[in-house]
Amino acid sequence: MIFNQFSFLFLFLPPVLVVFFMPGLARIRGPLLLGGSFVFYSIAGIEHAVVLACDILWVYALARSPAIVGNKTRLICCLLPPFLALIYYKYLGFLVRQSVGLEIGLSAETFSLFSDILLPAGISFYTFQVASFAIDRYRGEAHEVPGLLKFALYIGFFPQLVAGPIVRYRQIESSLRNLESFRPSSESWSNAIGYICVGLALKVLLADTLGGYQESYVADPGGTGVTGALFVVTAYSFQIYFDFYGYSLIAIGLGHLFGFKFPQNFSRPYSSLNPQDFWRRWHMTLSYWIRDYLYFPMGGNKAYARNIAIIFAVCGLWHGAGWTFIVWGLYHGFLVVGYHFVRRFWDALPNLLQIALTFVLVSFGWVLFIFDFQEITLFTNSLLGVTAAVQPEPTLEMWGFAALSGVVCFTMFAEKWIKKIHMEANASIHKNAGLAALLVLVLFFLDRSETFIYFRF
Repeated sequence: MIFNQFSFLFLFLPPVLVVFFMPGLARIRGPLLLGGSFVFYSIAGIEHAVVLACDILWVYALARSPAIVGNKTRLICCLLPPFLALIYYKYLGFLVRQSVGLEIGLSAETFSLFSDILLPAGISFYTFQVASFAIDRYRGEAHEVPGLLKFALYIGFFPQLVAGPIVRYRQIESSLRNLESFRPSSESWSNAIGYICVGLALKVLLADTLGGYQESYVADPGGTGVTGALFVVTAYSFQIYFDFYGYSLIAIGLGHLFGFKFPQNFSRPYSSLNPQDFWRRWHMTLSYWIRDYLYFPMGGNKAYARNIAIIFAVCGLWHGAGWTFIVWGLYHGFLVVGYHFVRRFWDALPNLLQIALTFVLVSFGWVLFIFDFQEITLFTNSLLGVTAAVQPEPTLEMWGFAALSGVVCFTMFAEKWIKKIHMEANASIHKNAGLAALLVLVLFFLDRSETFIYFRF
């Protein structure tokens, strides 16, 4: 079940809300939300829900004890099963294909022993969440230990379970503590609906439309031609932005409905002045996790180039089990390190040129998310005009929609916009009417909507 489905919006969410706010049930809101979350997750597969439950129980059992503080052995024992599960489901097939391919000359596509292993949705996200709790306990930074139910809800709460944001326990500790007494204000409900409607619109109306425009070009990377290849680079860059930004807004909005305030995950990343700034704005909760739990423990700036290369290789591998993802991570590491050494010259450029350069460099990097290496070679030949175009050139309508997406991307900051129009006098009527119209438009196109891109991570 995903947020951009009729079954979620009309069959799952309304009953959960009704039961959550039903008079007399306030004392069991935690169990109700946890049960609803596991129903939500179990639809993808009972086995996956069992894996999630086992991760929660194991980490809680070992991390709740004060004995974990400063005890590296206990920390390793705590983290090992969740990361072994992550390796099994997400990386084992890739690792075996590489080793077998090297030993007996098979290609990555030939060896398929693990092809029937289905990746549990959100396993990369919730593994990092349980790890953050265990490491905080090890460091002595998490002094208050929640009950098992609160801890399970912290990990398994359905709005952020599948694709983030990656939440630290302390960020929602007060929300969990005050769950029984939560009474939504008009502002809270208004903001929640605003986040959900805008997030759905970004996903369904913008991201999915851009994805549809690219289908024929992505299916034939060697025949796109120069303009077709440039359109794919541009359109996919905006597609993945609106797809993930839309999900993050919906997650924040759903959290507001139940009294949870999730951390911001985007801060207009395509308006970044440089590659380093981009990673302070894109998928912020992942960037902060890697910084706090990998980069700083490795020594931080003491071995800057080496540590940046390592953490970005990990970042790429976190996104997917494949060499293209690792190369994508190393590519961004190269951009960040390169900027570090030329920042005096880069920062002297006009801001508009800095933004344009960063956007172009980031956009070309996304090609590694679309194609494998063989397809990238074909696509590069198309981009350079080496091979003749087979596909028709992008139409004026397609370029116009990409341009419209760019305008929305570079001018709209949804969080501030939603808050601002709520605070303006007499704005609520216009806001509600506008959001209602937006939701109707979204529902009209909802049946053609695709799964969120970050669900595969």
